Amino acid sequence: MALKQVLEAFELLSSAHIDGEQVAALLRSRGVEDVTVTRVQGETTATDFLACTLPGRDPTLPALGIVGRLGGLGARPGMVGLVSDADGGIVAVAAALKLADMAAQGDLLPGPMRIHTHICPTAATRPNSPVPMMRSPLPARQMMAHEVHPEMAAILCVDTTRGNRLVNRRGVALTPVVRQGWILPLPDMLLDLIGWVSGELPVTLPLTMQDITPQENGLTHINSILQPATASPAPVVGVALTAQTTVPGCATGVSNAGDIDVATRFCIEVAKAFGAGHCAFYDAANAEALIARYGPMTHLQTLGATP
Repeated sequence: MALKQVLEAFELLSSAHIDGEQVAALLRSRGVEDVTVTRVQGETTATDFLACTLPGRDPTLPALGIVGRLGGLGARPGMVGLVSDADGGIVAVAAALKLADMAAQGDLLPGPMRIHTHICPTAATRPNSPVPMMRSPLPARQMMAHEVHPEMAAILCVDTTRGNRLVNRRGVALTPVVRQGWILPLPDMLLDLIGWVSGELPVTLPLTMQDITPQENGLTHINSILQPATASPAPVVGVALTAQTTVPGCATGVSNAGDIDVATRFCIEVAKAFGAGHCAFYDAANAEALIARYGPMTHLQTLGATP
């Protein structure tokens, strides 16, 4: 159970005065030594990029990455309190706290995990259908330069995904695997793990081709959950916090601690299996066969041709 750490992260990040250094100080106090904070000023507000590494028993193994994706923790001064969009940041911080507490009690991951997110309590909103969405403090490409690391061999991107009509169920849904412009099948192990930690049948979030392209191209995206796949050659799986109803990203009072706990525990269980070599995110032979037959799809990771 990671509910204690989820509630701790929830309360910490709810403050209108929260910044990256406060989060980093908490992580260091729990034994996380490798924590960095980078403040970047955007056009309307600044954000603190937070990155930490949990080395595990063998730091030389391929690292699993967790990216807590969000536009912002809050939409102040327009909205008072923690917004729905904050869930990715909460999961990232809660997972780091839980792994630090596990390590202190003698339970180390087999390999390393890199956890990245950003801390911004004053993000803006932008018009979107069917509901308004949060606006990132910086352009997506600039965000990805801080949130995606070359040492991430596979990535779980956690993002609130309630503002859609595609998944009409509250809980946690997984996207298919996205790697270098290809949408690939979810491996059985990931489906097993989400079923085990949730106690429910797996739910998948459908994707369109434009969802896996850079947001700056102006096309409609379900949200930013697959943006790390535009900035990394690693396979990416989106971990989506969903709802039965359509909820704006800037709505307050709607985050569910139970669902966030499921997402946090899922990320930790994937880290255990990935580090032990039991959870490949994609079938390499199948991916090579696709490329051999149909060619590379890496152009989908770019802005493409100008119309």
